[in-house]
Amino acid sequence: MMKYLIYLLLPLLIACNSPQKEESKAEEPDSVATEAVTGAVSEPGNDICWKGKLNDKIPVFIHYQIMDNVIAGEITYLNTKRKLPIRLLGSVEENRSYYLLEFDETGNITGTITGTPTVATFEGRWVSPSTGREYEMVLVPFDTIIPSPDITAVKEQIFGTYYYQYGEEGYNGDLVIGKVGDFEAEFEIISLTGIHQGTNMAVVEKDTVPLAGTGFVYKIPESGDCEFRVSFYKDFAHIRYTKGYCTGVFGHNATVEGIFLKIK
Repeated sequence: MMKYLIYLLLPLLIACNSPQKEESKAEEPDSVATEAVTGAVSEPGNDICWKGKLNDKIPVFIHYQIMDNVIAGEITYLNTKRKLPIRLLGSVEENRSYYLLEFDETGNITGTITGTPTVATFEGRWVSPSTGREYEMVLVPFDTIIPSPDITAVKEQIFGTYYYQYGEEGYNGDLVIGKVGDFEAEFEIISLTGIHQGTNMAVVEKDTVPLAGTGFVYKIPESGDCEFRVSFYKDFAHIRYTKGYCTGVFGHNATVEGIFLKIK
């Protein structure tokens, strides 16, 4: 599903505070200074900020930080009455494009954003996993200040249940991790493809692993080179393969790779 490469972050004097200007009502969709991989960058300790429109009429504001090739931030639909920010998590892919996910508090993904930012613009596409509705996205850098929150995981708080779901009938996954000792954890993963693709499974049976800080690398027994890294952040986890996609290990199109939101 996702492939990643670590890139260094580029200095630029664009920083980003939440927008104050009211926008007109439009159709609503469903729902450090280090070098950025691409696109506008913030001053040290501040988020990268963008403002623009979906479908040339839905005003949005996006801000995020990048750590270890993982993107964490928020998206706000400025045409809504309360203008509540929605969690935005994602990753930088091999071709430097961004893959971003809107998460509600239950782990449901209400929208996906793909695109490749430049210094001057962030153009891409917003898609609803539930309806399949698509909107073109055009954003420009927004000059405001939002201090980047600390998303570093605390080791004692990584244990629990993590989840994602692309709409009611889309791909979904569960990651459960429990503490075994000071330096070990017990975990298991099950992910399912969407109903429309024909349900297939990616299962990693319960096993005990040594923890390396707030993450671990796991090689599936008797699978050849099927290995992945689980990295924990504050309230979410990121899983990526370390030696390429595990061909033939899981069901058709099923994968353990992705972003999982901590739900309990």
